[in-house]
Amino acid sequence: AIRHGGGKARLIPTTSTIHRLKSSGCPVTGPILKKVPTLPFVGSMIPQHSGLPEFRMSRQYKFNSELRQKFGEFIHYGIPGFGVGLYGHMYTIFDPNEMAKVVRSEGAYPSGLIEKLWQWRRAMLESGSVLVSKKDSSSSDGETHDYGLFDKGEGWKRHRTFLQTGMLDPVAARGFLPGIVLAAESASSVAPLHAQNVNEYMNYTAFDMFCSFMFGKQMNTTSTSVSTDPTVKGENKENEQFVTAALGVFDKTNSMNLFPLEFLMAKFFPWYKTTKYQALQDDWDTVRDIGLRLIYDFLDRYDRDE
Repeated sequence: AIRHGGGKARLIPTTSTIHRLKSSGCPVTGPILKKVPTLPFVGSMIPQHSGLPEFRMSRQYKFNSELRQKFGEFIHYGIPGFGVGLYGHMYTIFDPNEMAKVVRSEGAYPSGLIEKLWQWRRAMLESGSVLVSKKDSSSSDGETHDYGLFDKGEGWKRHRTFLQTGMLDPVAARGFLPGIVLAAESASSVAPLHAQNVNEYMNYTAFDMFCSFMFGKQMNTTSTSVSTDPTVKGENKENEQFVTAALGVFDKTNSMNLFPLEFLMAKFFPWYKTTKYQALQDDWDTVRDIGLRLIYDFLDRYDRDE
C-alpha cells in the first residue's frame, strides 16, 4: 500500500515488493533500507529514543529534508494512526526512480493518505455523510463502514471515476476554467497585502479557486480577509466563516496527528471526544452546513440555466 505527500512516498508494509524480490532469488538493487527504532503505541514519535527529527507544526516543512539527510533514501519507522499495527510501522522512500516503480505497481485500487485521516472518517460518520455506507460484513481491520472517496477499493474508485469525469473532461473544463482564472486574478490583485503570511495567502487563494469550480461561485475570501471596509466584510461574512472552518479542519487534523494519544483514544474509546477532536468536529460541521447550502444553491442555479 502506498502513501503520498510532502514530496515523498510512504509505503505501508502490507505486501512488500522488496520481500517478494528477495524470496524469488532476484538481485535487489536500490537504496538501502534504514530502520528507525520504534515503541508500542508511540512508534518513532519520541525523538530521544528514535533519533527522528522533532516534528512540530512550525517546522513541518523542514522535517522531511532532515529525515532524508539523517536516514537516507529508504526508511522504516513508526507513526501511529498512519502506519500499521501496534508500532505504526510504515516506509518512506525519497528516490524518484524507486517511487516510479511503486506507482507502476499500485494496481487498480491504490492506497493513499486520505484513507488514514481517521478524524475525517469519524466526523463523516457522526455527521451522517451520504458518502458513508454500511458494509455487508466488517473488513479484516474491523471496519464496518465504507467511506467512499475517503476509503480504498471499489467504493473509492466509483467516486473517483465520477469526479474525474467531471473534472478532466475537456468540455466540462471549458465551463469551469474561466471561474478558476477569475478567482486567481482576484487573489493576485491583493497579494501584496498578504506579504506577511504567504502560506495563509496560498490557502485562501486555493480555497477561492476550488470553490469557483465546486460551487460555481466567486468566494473572494482572499481579498475580503484583508479588507478594512466593514460593509465588504459583512457581505462576505459567511464565506469567511467557511474558509476559516475549512482551514481549521486541516490545521486541527495536522495538530492531532502529532499526538499518538489522540489516535489511541479514538481507537480504544470511540465514544469519547477529546477537546482537540471536538474542536475539529465543530469546524467540520460548519464546513458541511455551509457547503451543503452552496451545493443546493448551485443545483438551483443550474436548473434555472443561470
